[in-house]
Amino acid sequence: MMKKALTFAIFLLMLSSCQDFLNIEPQDQISKNQALSTLDGMDAAVIGVYSTLGVNDYYRQYFTAYPELAGNMQPNPAAAGSDGVVGNQSSIITTFREGNFFTIGSGYDDNNFDDFYAVLYNLLNQANNIIEALEAFESDQEARRNSLLGEALALRAIAHFDLLRLYAQPYRFTEDGSHPGVVLAERPFEVTERPARRTVAEGYTLIESDLLRAVELLGPNARRTTDRIWLTPLIARGLLARAFAYQSNWAGVIEQTTAVINAAQVTLLNPDDYVDTWTEQQFNPEVLWYLDLQRFRNADPGSASLIASIARVIGAPSDVENPPFCTVTQDLLNRFEEGDIRRELYQEIEGQVYCSKYALQPNSISNFPMLRLSEIYLLRAEAYAELGQDALAQADYNLIHQRAVADAIPTTLTGTELQDEIFEERRRELALEGHLLFDLKRTGRSVERDDCLPANPNCDLAYPDYRFALPIPQSALNANPNLIQNQGY
Repeated sequence: MMKKALTFAIFLLMLSSCQDFLNIEPQDQISKNQALSTLDGMDAAVIGVYSTLGVNDYYRQYFTAYPELAGNMQPNPAAAGSDGVVGNQSSIITTFREGNFFTIGSGYDDNNFDDFYAVLYNLLNQANNIIEALEAFESDQEARRNSLLGEALALRAIAHFDLLRLYAQPYRFTEDGSHPGVVLAERPFEVTERPARRTVAEGYTLIESDLLRAVELLGPNARRTTDRIWLTPLIARGLLARAFAYQSNWAGVIEQTTAVINAAQVTLLNPDDYVDTWTEQQFNPEVLWYLDLQRFRNADPGSASLIASIARVIGAPSDVENPPFCTVTQDLLNRFEEGDIRRELYQEIEGQVYCSKYALQPNSISNFPMLRLSEIYLLRAEAYAELGQDALAQADYNLIHQRAVADAIPTTLTGTELQDEIFEERRRELALEGHLLFDLKRTGRSVERDDCLPANPNCDLAYPDYRFALPIPQSALNANPNLIQNQGY
């Protein structure tokens, strides 16, 4: 992958072009002012922001893979070539090796994770240009205008949330979240601006504000098709519940998750259909929000190319000659008890184990589940347990666990034992969906692994540690003297 040459000052000014996405005309040949002068133009621009969520350096591949390297997967010796995982110097193998070894430096030499920074601030600038235009726009179609504004605000909240997850220590790192967070993009930046990092607490305040506004503003106009690929008020509530969990705002988690559950707009996947729904890449009825990735298919239906995606990283391959870059660890597999249907999602092929939640097939890509009802129940179970409401926590936990293990005895655990078991259930249920490292750090847990490659110098990583946050890319520091690097780098 060719490395981006964008500096911090440049990418904050960009308004990324909208791709051909669900047959909406792209806006790459007209100016920003023209694109944002009509509701149709702003609608296309919002779709362009959705499109940015799906780029290779964000949810389609690297961002989803990064947190799973903390214990659920590791570089695949079968994919590294004759030089092995350590000797291979290709940027892809280097990226996953350094992520798994916790050896990423601020220069990100040949490491593709440095592109997170540019992609996320590019998305923020896209969203902010739209928000600014919509807030000044007068229209007799107020409902449509408001819905577009709600989408842009929610998308801005997602980007800020992900920046904090990547580049800041967790909220609980200090008592009041007063430690360094990230640069907050609340509006389009001027070319001469060199903004400093704000605190983690300030970041979450903005995220909460944006998502609450989105809940109020989002309407049926956001559903351009019947597919579950567009933001809705319930999705915004689910995202807010997740953000509240990162702040240990347990009352807020319960309020938002209960609203989602009581709305009864989606249902949990039936245990009889659980495995086939994943392995056959079928529509999953419990997914509140899918990220539409179908535009990345090759226009030639006969193409034999493998699309860059999370399936290319860890999916079950149809061709053993082109194995995924990573393999599932025994640390994950050992967490499934006998009879757990979720264990069937992991296949051993040529001595390595891969995940059949994602199918690695030529010119094939599945939409990515951004938010599932299972997570909503587990977030509420976690919140109840943290507040000492053990019976309610047990009920939500049992709902998810007994679906997976038909003869499981209802849990009677309480206190910290119940909290730990809910964490383990979350790890089993949401494995390889982009959560593990973020969940470990937000709950103050250490990285503890038994299955590590022999050359890994950091099989375990005790919390707290500076490596629970990525370094700010050196290119951004060079462009902005007001930025400070994370301690330890």
